[in-house]
Amino acid sequence: MPVKPFDPNYLNIEFFFNLIFLWFSWFTQKLQELVGLAGTADLAAVKWFLWAFSAACAAGIVYTLVQHGRLQRAQEKKYGELRVTAIEKLSLEDRNKRWQHVLDYMDSPNESDWRLAIIEADSMLENILDKMGYIGATIGDRLKGIEQSDFLTLNEAWEAHKVRNRIAHEGTAFRLTKREADRVINLFRKVFEEFHYI
Repeated sequence: MPVKPFDPNYLNIEFFFNLIFLWFSWFTQKLQELVGLAGTADLAAVKWFLWAFSAACAAGIVYTLVQHGRLQRAQEKKYGELRVTAIEKLSLEDRNKRWQHVLDYMDSPNESDWRLAIIEADSMLENILDKMGYIGATIGDRLKGIEQSDFLTLNEAWEAHKVRNRIAHEGTAFRLTKREADRVINLFRKVFEEFHYI
């Protein structure tokens, strides 16, 4: 049976902690030797050196965090605009027709039409995810691959999609009230408005 390199049965955590301990021991020993060689007169110089080194490390950390934040904001702006542009390439008339079909279904007094409204809205969500370039076999797979910062209404999309799944899988056993149908359609509406789909 082949041995997996990172199998927990073969991973010795104590070894790594021992390496860290040995490194710190070596470092403190060298520091004590340096202080001993320098004498008490130069102890202040060693302290100033260590303070300066610590300050330089802290400045490096702050600089790295600031640059990372700038890069992340630039990427969000760039890719966010690309996603919105891809969606806006779809005909506004076609988008509005699909949404109007959803609203027409919701105006019906029949529960079966409310179900159709949710299924059609979910299909519109799938279209948005396709245009934005999210990959996955199902809508759920695509939603799993989305960062919350890229998709502010991600929770609403998940919640609405889960209701659609219950309609599809449970059929008439899932009781859908008009109030619940309105709530779910409003969740879809928030998602579509975020990406200027309607």
